[in-house]
Amino acid sequence: MSKSLIMSFLTEEGKKASIRISNVKEGITDQEVKTAMETIIAKNIFTTKNGDLKAVDSAHIQDTSTVELEVK
Repeated sequence: MSKSLIMSFLTEEGKKASIRISNVKEGITDQEVKTAMETIIAKNIFTTKNGDLKAVDSAHIQDTSTVELEVK
């Protein structure tokens, strides 16, 4: 099982843009994620085709699992 953190932002044009981080650590807190998102915005680390990231929109952790099937 793998966990990914998906952070969604609003851009200058009011569009949504997301950043996915794979293999997020267990026990990450809401405040840690919020602080990271605010830092990304404040330092203008990323830009998109819809402009710079301007506001925190939402965040969630997605669990995925893979089941290998024997097809040979």
